[in-house]
Amino acid sequence: MGNLGAYLRPIPAGKTKEIFLENFKDEKGNKIPFVVKAITPKENEMIVKRNTIKGKLNSTTYGNELIVTCLETPNLKDTELCSFYGVMDPMEVPSLMFTIGEKQIVMDAITEINDIKMASNLMNEAKNF
Repeated sequence: MGNLGAYLRPIPAGKTKEIFLENFKDEKGNKIPFVVKAITPKENEMIVKRNTIKGKLNSTTYGNELIVTCLETPNLKDTELCSFYGVMDPMEVPSLMFTIGEKQIVMDAITEINDIKMASNLMNEAKNF
């Protein structure tokens, strides 16, 4: 039947990656790191469920919640950060904190750390086989 042990492995949630955005610098002018973390498929399923209404996924709210969940540093749920951007709901912070391009860079890092691009590429390769 094969080596079942090869299939018994933990999901790599918690792995992290640092990214740097040009507009975010410390008082000395040095770029500061944003730390993106991987989440479990179960966590992603819950995010999808919360952002699906009548069978349709709201990609904007899904993306914002994914950023809030996967961005370890800074913590977008921080009260001081939310207050600075004039919101109480942390899910609104990504659309206020980042430029369109920066938000895409963060989403690309989240996609990469969670192997979403790899899964998408493998599916496309399988379709073309």
